[in-house]
Amino acid sequence: MENIKNLTLKMEGNALLIDLLTKNIEIVNSVSKFQSALEQLNSNQQKLEYLNALLNKDVTSVEKVKNDRRKALEDRTMVVIRIMQVFAHDKKKSKLQSRLYHLNSEYVQNCTDMELIKISKRIWRIANKTGGYALTFVDKIKSALNPENLKATNKFEKEFGLNSSMIRNIEEANISFIEAMLIYDDAMNEKEERALKMKKINKQIKKLLANKIDRLALMFENDNPGFYADYRELRDKQLQKQKKETNDQKTNFSELLQGENQAKPKLKRKSIQKSNSETN
Repeated sequence: MENIKNLTLKMEGNALLIDLLTKNIEIVNSVSKFQSALEQLNSNQQKLEYLNALLNKDVTSVEKVKNDRRKALEDRTMVVIRIMQVFAHDKKKSKLQSRLYHLNSEYVQNCTDMELIKISKRIWRIANKTGGYALTFVDKIKSALNPENLKATNKFEKEFGLNSSMIRNIEEANISFIEAMLIYDDAMNEKEERALKMKKINKQIKKLLANKIDRLALMFENDNPGFYADYRELRDKQLQKQKKETNDQKTNFSELLQGENQAKPKLKRKSIQKSNSETN
């Protein structure tokens, strides 16, 4: 996502130009193309302001819910992981040990959201299968008809502390976290889409200024030198900031200014006849 601060700075620069042009509306209105260009600039700026308001919409509450539910899933999963690791070690189950040995608190806390979901699901299956718990209606019926299986389950719970409620807790926490994660991801995707739209509009404004408004403003360099000087000063500042964004290693002001001069749009002088032909 494009840096929000940079987007805001560009909007501020555009606003200053619009303010200057609006204050000199008689000059702008004297050339129909100039008036049209200002209207287009105003329209794009309004779109930016609208998108920026949406972009800055607070999502901290949504993020907090997601983080809290992730923490709950981590905690509930790690309880079962530790029990299973002790069980695998005591019973010398090498295959189970190899599947669990890398799963410690640090690993689980640093894994991605999707990885955590997969880990918790895997632990849910392992614990359910190893403990012999009946978590579906059909399995519960089969378990009730098999007393030996019930004894094995009770023995696992007594020796290692694993019970069916712990496994259900993982399932509930997993579903709850997925719900919160999807809501958070939707919010962040909307922000990304808005930032991309703003970037596209900024590009349109950049072209509008360089290819049209700069050249139209140059027409008044001699007739309205004060207006042109003010306009040129604002544009120079804009170009300096753009240059700095793409060439941050240039910290020396003179080097930056030299680079900006090279990046300036070449404003060709128009003849008096050409100016008159474009004047209403």
